[in-house]
Amino acid sequence: MARKFLTNIDVNNNEVQNVVIHVLATAPASPTEGQIYYNSTTSRLMLRQSAIWKDISGRIDDVLSGTTSLISTDNGDGTITFTVLDATQSNSGFLSAVDKILLDSATSSALPDTLMLRDANGDVSVNRLTASGITINGAIVNPTDAVTKQYVDDALTTGLQFEGVIDCSLDPDYPAGLQGHAYIAQPGGKIGGASGVDVLQGDWIICNTDNAGGDQATVGTSWDVISNQVGDATELVAGKIRIATQTETNDGLIDNAAVTPLKLQTKLDALPFGAQHYGVDLGDGISVAFVVAHGLGSTDVHQQLYDNATGAVMECDMQITDANNCLFSFNIAPTTNQYHAVILG
Repeated sequence: MARKFLTNIDVNNNEVQNVVIHVLATAPASPTEGQIYYNSTTSRLMLRQSAIWKDISGRIDDVLSGTTSLISTDNGDGTITFTVLDATQSNSGFLSAVDKILLDSATSSALPDTLMLRDANGDVSVNRLTASGITINGAIVNPTDAVTKQYVDDALTTGLQFEGVIDCSLDPDYPAGLQGHAYIAQPGGKIGGASGVDVLQGDWIICNTDNAGGDQATVGTSWDVISNQVGDATELVAGKIRIATQTETNDGLIDNAAVTPLKLQTKLDALPFGAQHYGVDLGDGISVAFVVAHGLGSTDVHQQLYDNATGAVMECDMQITDANNCLFSFNIAPTTNQYHAVILG
């Protein structure tokens, strides 16, 4: 029977030789912090630390036993050699120099032998793309947008197919048609029988739904008439209208032509009054005569004087001195800016 010690044993810095750690198949039932034992079931040296049993017998190759990329080799002389394998598609590992160069050279530009890197918009550039299949999402908007075969097939199926002309002078029925069939009225008349739709020469008659043909009441909703004939505009009906000449604008005698802003301004500039004017305040409390340099370049001008305070029209001696100057004279000197002179030319 093992002898029990009820106090600590101090060997005074001497060796304890040929010691065997306490061997147990399971952990002690009432362990003490710092207690050790050898687990004969797992062949592990165990230490009681922080209220749990910790394995203190492990080696570095034990730690790496589950790592396929890092291999440890026991050299038998107390040293261990570690080997890190290159990464593969299935295992982690070192990134080779060749792969690192490829990664660093990734770009959104169309450059040879490089990895593709999306730009800020999520786009990449390629010179030529070869694929066994492709899916395109989003609306077709720009001229350079790609389309699928299905998109082209649908466009051809639902697009217009010119079938010839229809003589509408005898009010014929609609012909049998498939969606997209298109005809031109030549000459005009009615389409869809005597109670059909009026058409003009050159109008398009387009099938919007497959039908066996017939009069307006039977298949009229399966056809559309698109007229390229635009009548003249009136005050009540929209339509086409020609632009008036400058002479017609100046004369103002017709009512079936449009006047452009330029022609209207040209007419207004040619009017004798209102097209040009010059105004200036008169009065300084001293002078009784004022030369107004209007610079209108004409003696065909009209002079007017207003009271600035009341807006009333005033009279004084007014003279046209020359093509660019007028003279306003008073018996009593006006006060500062008392009057406003206007020259119209």
